[in-house]
Amino acid sequence: MRQHLFSHLDDLGPVALLKRAHHEAQAVLTAHLVMKTDVVEHDDDYTVTAELPGFDKDAITVKYTDDWLTLSADQGNGASQRDDDGRVLRRERQTNTLTRRFYFKNVVSQQIQAHYHDGLLTVTLPKKVTDDAGKIDVQ
Repeated sequence: MRQHLFSHLDDLGPVALLKRAHHEAQAVLTAHLVMKTDVVEHDDDYTVTAELPGFDKDAITVKYTDDWLTLSADQGNGASQRDDDGRVLRRERQTNTLTRRFYFKNVVSQQIQAHYHDGLLTVTLPKKVTDDAGKIDVQ
């Protein structure tokens, strides 16, 4: 019996790794399915618009570091088993954290603006101005 119990200890390491990999893969896929995002390039800026219905403004984080824009949203705490009116008998709305990353080069990071209204997060990333005033076209 004892040998039988210890024989499964070797399986716990790979199983734990597989479970963690499954959870991370599921989070990435869920973020792509739930946080639908449009990225538009204009002459002087980039505009990123992400759908985040049902999220509180305070639960949304926008970061720009090392040319990467990271959008994160944390939805609720599902640990509670009680509602205002009583016990929760069924919970179909998942509580999760969504994260999306986008690469933008030549952005003025001090002028990035983010607005959240009616379930849409809009981030505007102004481009750095390139000085072509002294450039002469070769013909």
